[in-house]
Amino acid sequence: MKDRRVPVADDAVRLAVGPGPSQKYPEGGDPRPGPARKGQEILKFLGMVIVYYSSNSFVILTNKQLVSHMGFNFPITLTCMHMTTIVLFSSLIIDVLQAFEKQAVASEKQRRSIRWLAIQFAVSLICGNWSLRFIDVSYMEMVGATTPFFVCILGFVFFGTLYSNRVYASCVVIVGGGFLSTYGKASGGKGFTVIGLVLLLAATFFRGLKTVWQGHLLQGEEKLSSPNLLRYMATDAAVILLALALAVEGRGLLAWLRSDESSGYPFWQLAALLVVNPMSAYCANYSQFVLIQHSSALTFQVIGNTKGVLNVICSMLIFGDFVNPTAAAGYATTLLGVAWYIREKRRSQ
Repeated sequence: MKDRRVPVADDAVRLAVGPGPSQKYPEGGDPRPGPARKGQEILKFLGMVIVYYSSNSFVILTNKQLVSHMGFNFPITLTCMHMTTIVLFSSLIIDVLQAFEKQAVASEKQRRSIRWLAIQFAVSLICGNWSLRFIDVSYMEMVGATTPFFVCILGFVFFGTLYSNRVYASCVVIVGGGFLSTYGKASGGKGFTVIGLVLLLAATFFRGLKTVWQGHLLQGEEKLSSPNLLRYMATDAAVILLALALAVEGRGLLAWLRSDESSGYPFWQLAALLVVNPMSAYCANYSQFVLIQHSSALTFQVIGNTKGVLNVICSMLIFGDFVNPTAAAGYATTLLGVAWYIREKRRSQ
């Protein structure tokens, strides 16, 4: 059966961010790069891999430090700070540095779709940040690796996207590994709670929904490039989150600032984390776009999976997260399923 699919976000990012035909070779030269230029591109790619690994891992680990260890239990406020930083840096990149062409919203329908995407993105981040209060980073990565399953299911539900039977079979392996990881963490008795699992599943669900919806916006009739869509989405999300943070967390945040709950940690350390953490969130998003632009969506998925393994190891070393053999076997099974998923997606393209 031939696949009928709408490109998901990673595919669309690569198409949207890449330069147009008239921009690729402005001097009219040979499109095949020479050895020197090829070497520079490889170094740039490896540099961006390092930036992505370090910034993404830093965001996740400092989120855990802020929420779980320093008592900054305000996931809406933290997510709002992330979105605000993305807006500021996106404006710098697009308006000041003019690294990407600026695009306007084409219609009210497109505006509503962007606003809906912003809600999905905000909810996924809030649930993910909030879950770190109840679970380990290692378990967060284990369940987060099941995102391809949600992408397949939600793509079919909303846009009738179909894949081959082998792709769906790989999703069965992915979910099976997720169940095994959950059983392993639950039986281990540390770093697992039911509320943490619920929040993490909600984060993964909305991340998959966001991926499908973003792909639709980037590849639809009124498509936007990824940098422009990121800025518009982050702007809407920041406004929504600010209002929600003031209503839900405003009093609690003021009370926390006046209390001694953060004692044991110097104030400068907390302030520095609240500045550097959102900046790292933007670096993680921007480096993701560059990596997909210079490689492919499938290559980036492999990079993302290895990043997850790195985060699990770091969480064990920094926070003392415990991963028993059953949970580790489940995570390994999930990664094998993702590798199968990537292979079948490549075959279907």
